[in-house]
Amino acid sequence: MAIHRRAALAGLVGAGLAGVDLSMAQTLRIRRPISSLTANDPDLVALRRAIPLMKQAGVWEQQIALHADMRQRHHSSWRFLPWHRLQLVWFERQVARFSGKANFSLPYWDWDDDRMPAIVSSDPAFALRRDARPGDSLRAFMQRNGQRFQGRITDDFSTFFGRARNVGTPAQGGYSGSAEWSGHNMIHGFVGGDMGRLDRAPNDPLFWMHHCNIDRIWTQWHSKNSDGLYPKPWRDEQFSGFMDTRGRLAPTVNAASTMRTSTFGYEYPFDMTPPIVFLTAPMRMVKQQTINLAGDILTPQTALVTIPAEAIGATEAVTTGFIEVKPDPDAASVIRIRVLADGKEVDTDSLFLVPSGACESRQGLRISLDGAWNGAARRTRTIELTVTPLDGRGTTTATTLLSVIVDAELTWKQ
Repeated sequence: MAIHRRAALAGLVGAGLAGVDLSMAQTLRIRRPISSLTANDPDLVALRRAIPLMKQAGVWEQQIALHADMRQRHHSSWRFLPWHRLQLVWFERQVARFSGKANFSLPYWDWDDDRMPAIVSSDPAFALRRDARPGDSLRAFMQRNGQRFQGRITDDFSTFFGRARNVGTPAQGGYSGSAEWSGHNMIHGFVGGDMGRLDRAPNDPLFWMHHCNIDRIWTQWHSKNSDGLYPKPWRDEQFSGFMDTRGRLAPTVNAASTMRTSTFGYEYPFDMTPPIVFLTAPMRMVKQQTINLAGDILTPQTALVTIPAEAIGATEAVTTGFIEVKPDPDAASVIRIRVLADGKEVDTDSLFLVPSGACESRQGLRISLDGAWNGAARRTRTIELTVTPLDGRGTTTATTLLSVIVDAELTWKQ
């Protein structure tokens, strides 16, 4: 689809992006899955050509340092998605500049393929020391760590994006959303090596393909939700510190400018799978109740939340858990959540934590716990949280649970 240059410029000015390098805003490029590309695909040839030149010029290390700077508040925060979208945009334009391919488009790694992309292991330009071996199954790794493929695009804004962080206090106040602690953290832990540490992850070319998929998942979430779901404080978040292709500081932009990929001249292949909608007969509401529960920290790595008997019989629940942890700075770990009814497991989920060296001493995570009320009423219902090292990715268990809070809006119907 062609975009008139003047129209594109007007759109960028309207979005608060005046002054942004428009060298790649002339046509909508399609970011394609890495599994669909051959070794001599023009985009892979361009990336292969650009990497050593970017390293020689210091641009590659600059990207690593930028991602390691936690003052950007781009992790454990609702800034996670827009900040990484902007980093991808500027990285993509750097590759275009150094490779000479003006319409270069980053490929993405669709984890549903279940395997490490073969090209990143077989091609010397992309090969790196990783814990995941060629042919390793992501599904098998997830099963070992109590996780399964689970879509998050039906999560509400706060659960998907997380919560804001306070300026000047890198790890205070913010919470990771499911877009970050789920697939994002899981893949970092699966791949390991430099990808297994947030302060070195961009050194692995697979980092960029991984984050393209995160970016694609945001576009899927966006397509199923309205613009009105983005709260004004999020829209007003400011992003700076990126370098343009001329080595100058890129213009500051706000989060509202990042909501659509077309603003930056790219899009993803259309997903033809329609959303599934179930219609049921309305039920008469009996009552509603809001509860707030604090978890009991039993040991540094275990916690328990007991759901009161009067709340167990709710037929509908909008429930969120806020979990604060002190992560192991050197080894990946996983928080397993089990919902027990009369001692039997009725729901389970896992949150993945990626080490970031000494960059970050505390992390907060936000997770939907609606499943704690699924099923028939029981006499007792509890939520168990247990922290363990990520299976096959480290041996220490220094991650510590600091607090657990459950907020639930419950509805009884008949």
